[in-house]
Amino acid sequence: MIVPLVEVIDSFAKLAHFSTVKSLLEIEEAIARLPSDVRRQLVQDLPAFCPDAFPADGWEAILRDNKPRPALTSLLDKLDAEYQQKRRRLALVLDRFARRI
Repeated sequence: MIVPLVEVIDSFAKLAHFSTVKSLLEIEEAIARLPSDVRRQLVQDLPAFCPDAFPADGWEAILRDNKPRPALTSLLDKLDAEYQQKRRRLALVLDRFARRI
């Protein structure tokens, strides 16, 4: 039985994709297991590992880029709201504590 070349190429493409996905998942899991200080160092070193994906001045150019990033904006808004709420709670606790003294 002769298999058409298109099917062979398609099979190889699928194998390559799924092996990459598995590798990416393994990398993500490995990074998640790193201590926080090592992860921070990895973030700082990332531009050197992938120079074609990062501008020459690294994170600074990315941070100065005004391109809208709705998902990131939403996450930062959520974190800011949580921070403000915790800050208000802390202020209340400190105020109550100060009244008892």
